Amino acid sequence: MTFKVSVAPTTQSIRSVRVHANRAWGVPESPTLLKQATTRVVTAVSGPGAEHAASAYKPGKWDIYALGLTIVIGGQYFCWNAGIAAGLYSYFIAYLLIGTAYIALCCCTAEITGALPFAGGAYGLARCTLGFYPAFMIGCCEALEYMAYVSASTIAFVDLIVDSAPEIQPYRPLLWGLFYLSALVFHIKGGRAFWVFNLVLGVVSLLIVVFYCVGSLPFVSYAKYADVPDMQFVGGFSGFMKALPLAAWFFVGVEALPMASDQIEHAKHIVPIAQVGCVVTLFVTGIFVYFVTAALPPGLAALPAELVPFDNGFTLMLSIPRRAATVLSLPATYATAFGFMWCYGKLIVAMATSKLLPSFLSKSTAVHETPYAALIAGTSVSYALCLVVYWVPSIGQYLFNICMLSGFMSYTGQCIGYISLKHNYRNIKSSEFRSPFGSWGAFYSMCVWLLSTVGIAAYQGNGGVEGFAFLAVVACLTVFYFTYARKRQTFSPQENRVMLVAHVTKFNIKKVAAARHHKQQSTSSASASHHTTGSEASDGRRHSNQKATFGKSMWSVRSGRSRRSS
Repeated sequence: MTFKVSVAPTTQSIRSVRVHANRAWGVPESPTLLKQATTRVVTAVSGPGAEHAASAYKPGKWDIYALGLTIVIGGQYFCWNAGIAAGLYSYFIAYLLIGTAYIALCCCTAEITGALPFAGGAYGLARCTLGFYPAFMIGCCEALEYMAYVSASTIAFVDLIVDSAPEIQPYRPLLWGLFYLSALVFHIKGGRAFWVFNLVLGVVSLLIVVFYCVGSLPFVSYAKYADVPDMQFVGGFSGFMKALPLAAWFFVGVEALPMASDQIEHAKHIVPIAQVGCVVTLFVTGIFVYFVTAALPPGLAALPAELVPFDNGFTLMLSIPRRAATVLSLPATYATAFGFMWCYGKLIVAMATSKLLPSFLSKSTAVHETPYAALIAGTSVSYALCLVVYWVPSIGQYLFNICMLSGFMSYTGQCIGYISLKHNYRNIKSSEFRSPFGSWGAFYSMCVWLLSTVGIAAYQGNGGVEGFAFLAVVACLTVFYFTYARKRQTFSPQENRVMLVAHVTKFNIKKVAAARHHKQQSTSSASASHHTTGSEASDGRRHSNQKATFGKSMWSVRSGRSRRSS
C-alpha cells in the first residue's frame, strides 16, 4: 500500500495533516495507520547525494566525543581565569553551578536526540513546543553564539601567536584571515579529511591538558599560592554575579553535538553516549585545571591578568621561556575556533533548508554534502566581527558576553522544550537514553541560565551594554522574520523525517483541546437551557397547585354555607 503524508505549516500551527491511501488496495482497519504511514515515509526519504552513502565516511562515537573536545576544551586554556578576580571559592561556586547546569542540559538534549535525532539545532524542537517565531529566535541566537565565539577564539588564538612573536602584531587581521582559510579547507573538504583532522585536534588538546595537570603537580602549593585570605570571596554577591558567565568558558559548545545526528548511523544510540561522556570529561578536567592553575606561582593575585594561564606550569616543568610555552596552548585554541565553525555551518544550512534563511545558504557539495555556502556566510560574519574589534578595540571586552547572552537564551528554550516534550508528547517513542534528572534537571538548568543572563545584563558594571546590543540584534531579527521568513518558512525533508511525529502530536493535542472546549460549551448551554425549562415547569406546577388549593378552599367554604342554610 502507498501512503502520502503532507504537513503544511502556518504562522500559528500545522494547517493540515493528510494521509492518503491507494484506493485500489483498500484501506486497512488498523488504528495505527498514521504511525505506519509515518514509518514508511521515514524509510522512503533519501537526501541529496544518497548515491554516495555507501562510500561516505561514517563517524562513530569516538569521533563525536573528539568533536566535543575539539569544540570545547580550548576554553579551559584561556580567558576563564579572569573570573578568579571574584575570589577562588566564589568563582568555584560559579563553576559548579554552570558545570552542573551543562551536565543537566546535555542529559536533556541527549534524551531528546535518543528519540528525535534532528541535526538542525534547538530550533527544530522549539518549532513543535514553543511555536514558529520563538523557534526562529532560538535558532538565530544559537547561530549568533557560535559566530561570536569563533571571533573571540580567533582573536585569542592570534593573540597567543603575537605573544610568542610580538613583531607580527600589525598583521593581526591577516593572521585572522589565514586561520579562517585554513579551517575552511578541512570543513569544505568534509568526509574523512574533516573527521580525521578533528580527531587529531581533540586528542592532542586533551593530552596537553592531562600533561599540564600531571606535570605541574610537583610545583603546586595550595597553602602558599592559592590560600590567600583576601582572594577567597571578593566583591560579595555582586562579584559572584559578575564572574558567573565566565565559568561558561569551560563548557560552551558541548550542547551542539546532536547536530551531527544526520552524519551518523544509529545516531539515537551513539550521540547521547558521546555527548554525556564528553561533558563529564570536561567537568573533571575543568576542576583539575582550576585548582592546579590556582596553586602555581606566581600566585592567585596575578592569575586573572594572565593571557596564557598554562604558561605558569609549562615554564616550570619544561624549563622553557614563556614564549615557547605559549606554543603548547595553540593547538587547543585553534581547535575551539575550528569546532565552532562546524557548529554554525550545520545550523545555518538547516535553517536555510527550512527557508528561515535565504535558500542559497543551503547549497552543499555533491560528494560529502558539506554546507559550503553556510560555512562561507558564517565565516564572513565572524571575520567581520574580528575587524570591528580591530577598529574599535573596546568592543572586544563585550564580545564574549554578547555571545553567551545569545547562548543562555537558546539554552533556556531547549530546557522549556524538553519539559514540554516530557509532559505533552508522551506518545512519542521513548528515547534510547533517559536523563537521570528528568524535568527537574531541565528546570534547574534553566534557572542557572536565567541567573547568568541577569549576571550579564545587570552586574558587569558597564550600564548593560551587552543587553542593549543583544536587544538591538533581537529587534533586527524580529523584523527579518515578519518581513521575510514568516511567509516562506516550511519544513525541511529532515524535519518531516524526524520531527513529523511531534508536529502531528501537537496538531492532535490542539484538536482534542478544541473539541473538549466545544463540548464543555455545549454542555454548559444545555445545562442552562434545562435549568430554564425546569424552572418554568416548576413555576407552572406551583401555580397549578396554588389554583388547586384555592379551589379546594372555595369548595369547602361553599359546602359549609350550604350545610348551614339547610
